[in-house]
Amino acid sequence: MELVDRYIHAVTARLPEAQREDIKRELQSLIEDMLEERSPESPPTVEDAESVLQELGHPSELAAKYRGYERYLIGPALIDAYWTTLKIVTAAIVFSLAAALAIDSFRTDAGMLDSALSFLASLVSSVAQGFLWVTLIFVCVERSQRAKTAGSGRMKKAWKPSELPPIPEAGQKVKKSGPIFGIFFAVAAIMLALFSPDLIGVWRIHDGSAASVPFFDRDVLLHYAPLLCGLAALAILKDSVRLIAQRRSGRLLAFHIAMTVLITTLACLMLADDALWNPTFIADLAAASPLPSSGDGYDTLVSVWPRLNGLLVNVLLVYALVDIVLEFMAWFRSKTPSSAKASQKPLPRP
Repeated sequence: MELVDRYIHAVTARLPEAQREDIKRELQSLIEDMLEERSPESPPTVEDAESVLQELGHPSELAAKYRGYERYLIGPALIDAYWTTLKIVTAAIVFSLAAALAIDSFRTDAGMLDSALSFLASLVSSVAQGFLWVTLIFVCVERSQRAKTAGSGRMKKAWKPSELPPIPEAGQKVKKSGPIFGIFFAVAAIMLALFSPDLIGVWRIHDGSAASVPFFDRDVLLHYAPLLCGLAALAILKDSVRLIAQRRSGRLLAFHIAMTVLITTLACLMLADDALWNPTFIADLAAASPLPSSGDGYDTLVSVWPRLNGLLVNVLLVYALVDIVLEFMAWFRSKTPSSAKASQKPLPRP
């Protein structure tokens, strides 16, 4: 019976993946026995199923009994997504710092011992901060989910089995690759901006040596460090919620749009600051390479550089708009799953 299947899915979706199959079979057997007690001589009806499910209680309550999540800082329902996010953030931090160390070792004559010590200090500090941000994000999500659990004292409306959402199909599921890439790219980019801003610029090779002409003024960029950390936290939150939800919904779409608008707005406000950009970029570039100080190429560069921040802001706005449109289209295509059209069937006898 579809209603029973939806109930079992609603319960098991709130449990760790390792427990879902066993509890699914246990619940299936329990519900079949309860239905047989109510209707021993005839096939169970939808009314029988609703009565049994109401007796079992809201899926959140039943899942809470299975997992005992009040004992956890981060409950079993979120622990898989928590570890996945923590691993992604740690990998992004290690990758960005290691890449910066390798590049710095190649282009400078700094001692390997000094570079290694600096790398280790930055790594320990950054991993600790990443752990703190990820844990705080998941604690907040955990508390939010607990507040919505039936029986918590905040849910006034009586629960009805008919309100159970349909079982998500393949088109409704959020692919993990998107959130994973989003978290990794955001953390790696911001780590690079915080710890090695000089590497973000134009690279020139002249007389066998490589030199980087940075786009940003290092001192001004460091003033934006709190904002950059905030952007990293928001990016982690946006994609972590997608990892937790696992299926597309109107609420997830609204959350995605709101977070995208917020992150894009903050990033654009930072990039629009003229003081953020290297004031000696043209002169430094000419000094670092055999760039002519006159001619069409030089004149084009001189004219484009003052408008580069405006161009980047426009690129970010277009990217955010495309991302929102694609997410909306994916949600719209998943609105009418075929399972919602299937007719209900009597629950087979064991």
